[in-house]
Amino acid sequence: MKTIMSSWLMILSALLVVAPFSGFSAASASVTQFCYLDRSKTTDLCFALTSSQNSSTETKDLSLHISARFPVPGTGWAAIGIGHQMAGSLMFVMYPSSSVAEDEDVTFSLRTTSGHTGPVTLSASTLEGHKGPDIHVTRKWVDNDLYNLQLTCYGCEKWSGSTLDVTSANQTWIWAWNGKEETGTANGKIKLKRHEDRGVAYLDMSTSYSASGDLAMAQVSDARVSTPSTSAPQEKHHAHSAFGLVSIHGFVLSSSFLILSFGLLAIRSGLAKSFKYHWVIQLVASGFILIGCGMGVLLSFKHGGKFNTTHQWLGIFLGLGIVLQSWLGWRHHVIFVKIGRRTAVSNYHVWFGRMMVLMGNVNVAVGLKLGNASQTKYMFWLTGVGVQLVVLIPMWYFWSRGKKILDVVGSKETKDGEERGGYEDAGVEEEAFLVGDDEEIELEEEQPLHDKKEDLDIE
Repeated sequence: MKTIMSSWLMILSALLVVAPFSGFSAASASVTQFCYLDRSKTTDLCFALTSSQNSSTETKDLSLHISARFPVPGTGWAAIGIGHQMAGSLMFVMYPSSSVAEDEDVTFSLRTTSGHTGPVTLSASTLEGHKGPDIHVTRKWVDNDLYNLQLTCYGCEKWSGSTLDVTSANQTWIWAWNGKEETGTANGKIKLKRHEDRGVAYLDMSTSYSASGDLAMAQVSDARVSTPSTSAPQEKHHAHSAFGLVSIHGFVLSSSFLILSFGLLAIRSGLAKSFKYHWVIQLVASGFILIGCGMGVLLSFKHGGKFNTTHQWLGIFLGLGIVLQSWLGWRHHVIFVKIGRRTAVSNYHVWFGRMMVLMGNVNVAVGLKLGNASQTKYMFWLTGVGVQLVVLIPMWYFWSRGKKILDVVGSKETKDGEERGGYEDAGVEEEAFLVGDDEEIELEEEQPLHDKKEDLDIE
């Protein structure tokens, strides 16, 4: 009996001596895991992390496991990145491969970007050559429709673009998802479309950090839930402040295009000073449009200086277009004062202005989508468009029947060119902004002046 007890004591003593030096310590066995599921966007993404201190290199190593369920075979991509924003983040991207080999079902791509633009690919050898982290893929596989990527990042804190602290209780990681794009390729350098879902995860990495011993391989649990839970909210990535430059940029431009519609209402109101109200309102709105476009250019340079989106190029066109439209309006006025009638410039001014209002509202919507705007901001835009339609549709309807706004309000059944119910049609300048059926007149130097009342058939 004593011999048996003595043997057990020897074994226990040996385990106590060896345990501190073993790679299977309690700390290293713990895993930090984040999972996000949104069926409306087909998002089903998890990633797990472990880390340890490398006694040989005096750096901290990281083990990462990404697991994603894509809705359709051969489509979609998933990505996670170090830090709280895209700019400077080291991103780990994976998507389905076209290969039939069991260990090549998943394609891995390492990427980064200097702004909120499409990330560019990096090679592991390039990173290592620039004294960056050394990244090795441990395993790639598909199991029960779950695409899995497991890799090791040696010296991961060497990445200079963003901060990684594996001992932090509140380390930020960004994640992104696209479940619809056709991928299905072994090419790790394909250009990926914009994400459909994204966010920022705050993770307590201190629970999965080991100060000594071997690096434990991270493994996403079958439960696919976030562990440990944190008090910090899981924020949507790139949520813009209500009073930040992005939000002000959108508010200024959407409001300005709304104001332009009231400038159109003014010129067709029938008021004695309708022309003055028109150019004052349009001048103010045009000024704010230029300010808003300037904000957009500034934001583009703040996010890498690249102009590669439809929203940006439409914005540049609108900024230049508002200058041209202002010149057309001024030129029309000069000609009209001289000859007392419309010319081709007048019609250019009308139709180009209509196009500007339409394109401006469309580009506001494109910008909202680009900025992943909240539902409240979409409602604000839709309300503005609704107000414009309420103003413009009745105005065009009554004007096509020879009536101005005051004719309708005063119930005066007068036609264009007739005396208008007791108030003087002094704003004859407005007539030049209307596109009628009469033949366009090309201005020539020898063209004689005409009496305005004669041109308008006012008795």
